Amino acid sequence: MRTPTDCTAARHTRADAVIAASASTWFEAPSTFGGLRLLIDGAAAAGHAAEAAVVLQQCAALLDAFDDWSGLDADWRWIEPPELALPPGTHIWVDWTPLERDARGAGDPSLSARLELPWELLRRLPAPPDALQPQLHWPAVPTALVISRLKVGAADLRWLEPGGAVLLPESLSRSWQGVLRALDEPGEAGVPLALPTPWTPRVLARAASLADAGEPAAPLADAGASVACEVRLSTRRALAADQLAGWRADEAIEVGQHASLWHWPAAQEPAIYLASGRLMPWADGWALALEAVCGAGREGGAAKV
Repeated sequence: MRTPTDCTAARHTRADAVIAASASTWFEAPSTFGGLRLLIDGAAAAGHAAEAAVVLQQCAALLDAFDDWSGLDADWRWIEPPELALPPGTHIWVDWTPLERDARGAGDPSLSARLELPWELLRRLPAPPDALQPQLHWPAVPTALVISRLKVGAADLRWLEPGGAVLLPESLSRSWQGVLRALDEPGEAGVPLALPTPWTPRVLARAASLADAGEPAAPLADAGASVACEVRLSTRRALAADQLAGWRADEAIEVGQHASLWHWPAAQEPAIYLASGRLMPWADGWALALEAVCGAGREGGAAKV
């Protein structure tokens, strides 16, 4: 039987992401990619470590499959219901429901669980095995589809105006690549995209494992300036988290006609909207034809998202 360690959860102080404490049992486990959390529903909330061990054992099929898939051998510890989710932009929830009872007919069909997993871990793993995948339900995630990263001089940003254009330097390359990530992830995160054209982006196929240490695609082009910017292409819908993890390389991404220019001031700060418009051909590449510019951004401030 899996036996969790009896400990108390460390409590966060932010008040903008409170998790409701329900009749559920919570666990956490450390990893080199960030903390993991497990919420088990369908069983009475544990009042002490022995009860928590019984609850955890009811999800043994999930946890054994997760350990085999991830190679982590996670050490789950019983915790009090936490007040907050793990840091935004670093983790994603995935729901689990068993397909059927075990061979002995045991198990509660109403049992379910949620795993809170780091994006960094998911992107080092291959897709879940066939036996586990149907039991995992990935949420749709607001998405940033980045087709260009560039550095722009602060003085040059003041010249942004409707009717102007911003050249996408990567589009001049034969192997144009972008980045796909969840909207609230930091700018350097994500999975690489192949861009044969801006209208047909596809996640690049990869053979990932925990040993991989790949570098992010589309590094910032060095233009001798200090303002880090990126151009995003709109998507027609939020994408499922398993696609953002990089496991669905054969699936086309539906994109919209509009694109936008953003500034990333620092890893822990929100992105700043600068301008938007539509893509247009430019020599052998593409440029963002500006239709709207944030006036506040030209004076040193802008809308933050």
